[in-house]
Amino acid sequence: MRELLELLIVALVVWAAWAVLSPKPIFKIRVAKGDLRVTRGKVTADFQNQVAEIVHQWKLTRGWIAAVRRGRRSTLVFSYSVPAGCRQQLRNLWING
Repeated sequence: MRELLELLIVALVVWAAWAVLSPKPIFKIRVAKGDLRVTRGKVTADFQNQVAEIVHQWKLTRGWIAAVRRGRRSTLVFSYSVPAGCRQQLRNLWING
């Protein structure tokens, strides 16, 4: 019983550290059934429209795109369901936008 309690305490500490230290998204866009919805933060209407065009080109029906701060820079991160070519187009849009 004591081992179980110790294991639970360690798990709680690891989870708390992960929650505090993991990067928080600047914005997050969810794709569901081909439709886009900003679920965290704000993006310009122009950026959202361009993302929608790219998502439509790639026939992406589900997934998410987010920007997270890494040091002084922000980078895009993606769900596994976003294909590599689509990711690159979105990165190009993010850098040049």
